[in-house]
Amino acid sequence: MSRSAIALMLTLALHSLGCNSDPGPVASDEPSVAASGIVTFKGQPLAGYQVVLMPEGDRRPAMGVTDSEGKFVLGTNAPGDGAPPGKSKVAIVWAGPETTVDAVDQSAIDDPSKMPKPSVVIPEKFSNPETSELTAEVPEAGTSELKFELK
Repeated sequence: MSRSAIALMLTLALHSLGCNSDPGPVASDEPSVAASGIVTFKGQPLAGYQVVLMPEGDRRPAMGVTDSEGKFVLGTNAPGDGAPPGKSKVAIVWAGPETTVDAVDQSAIDDPSKMPKPSVVIPEKFSNPETSELTAEVPEAGTSELKFELK
C-alpha cells in the first residue's frame, strides 16, 4: 500500500471522527489554487506527516504529506492540485513511511496500530482540526509559504 493510500485512509478516519455534521455532497471539481509549505516541530522539519486543511463551508479538504525536509504540496481533487482558497482549520497526522504494497506489513492495513511508528511524536491535539488551534489562509492567487511551527 502506498504512502498516499495509507494517508487517505487516515484522513477519511480523521474526517469522520472530527466532524459532527454531514457536509452534504461535494463537487469533485472543487476549485483549487497551488498551495504548499513546511511543517516543523520544535524547530526541526517534520517528515512523514499528513497536513489536512478543512476549509470553511461545504468544501473538500486538501491534503499533502511532508517530505524529509518537512515540505508538503496540497491536493484537493488529485495529489498536488492545490487547495480551496480561503480560511481552513488544520490537522497534522502521522501518515507513515513512504512504501509499496510489497514492503508493508499487510496486517497494518486491517489494524492501524501495526503501522510503523513516527520517529518524532507530536502532541495528540494536532491530529484534530477542532483542537489543533492551527489555521491557514490560502489566498486566491495560491501560496508556497504556508508554515506550521508546532511546539
